[in-house]
Amino acid sequence: MTATDNRYSRQIVFWGLGEEGQQRLAESSVLVAGLGALGGTLAQLMVRSGVGRVRVVDHDRVSLDNLHRQLLYDEGDAEQAALKAETGGRSLKAMNRLVKIDAVTDRLSGDNILDYMADVDLVLDGLDNFPARVQINTAAVRLQKPWIYTGVLGSGGNVMVIRPGQTPCLRCVFPDVSPDDSLPGTETVGILGPVSAFAASFSANEALKYLSGSPDKCLTGMVRFDLWQNDFEVVPVKRNLKDCICSPSREAV
Repeated sequence: MTATDNRYSRQIVFWGLGEEGQQRLAESSVLVAGLGALGGTLAQLMVRSGVGRVRVVDHDRVSLDNLHRQLLYDEGDAEQAALKAETGGRSLKAMNRLVKIDAVTDRLSGDNILDYMADVDLVLDGLDNFPARVQINTAAVRLQKPWIYTGVLGSGGNVMVIRPGQTPCLRCVFPDVSPDDSLPGTETVGILGPVSAFAASFSANEALKYLSGSPDKCLTGMVRFDLWQNDFEVVPVKRNLKDCICSPSREAV
């Protein structure tokens, strides 16, 4: 067994992955949009699992109120107000030298999202606001690029695997929410650290299914959960073929 095989040996012996699945991971690439509570955990799990190229994009700096849930950083990072992409990127590189880390300090926007998404196989949502997710969704539909929506707030969250042309998209599920709507955030509602870690881990597992060659095993519908209330359900969703941007009769812009 080679050193590479030994690193991933516990994954390779799992019946759902195997050597072929591990090789597919090594040949795959992902974009992790945001490097906070969700994105930091997602990025770590992708890197440790052996995904070949991981691009992380975030414009923010580490602050003390991040630390209860953002597992990629420590007190020293907060004291220095370190750039998340810069310090997080260094940590990710130290986790697995076999993975190419592309850490970018930038704010994702309609002007650059297509460029960051164009050359990856899958986009992972580590964001903290709905307007940015709408931009990812629009770009994903335009590029026909799969992405995994992950949202958390308080003690609950949602996860949904979106494959444009095959599944409903984010706007099918939330057609009445304007990208400019002011929605509650963690500043007012709060967020529990385990909730972010749970949602990111669930999404990362879906990513491994897709990237390793088992897209048929991916979640259908949207998972909704509340860890404080012990609620967990998979909600069926349907494509809005008449009004949504994912409709074949409409073109995303």
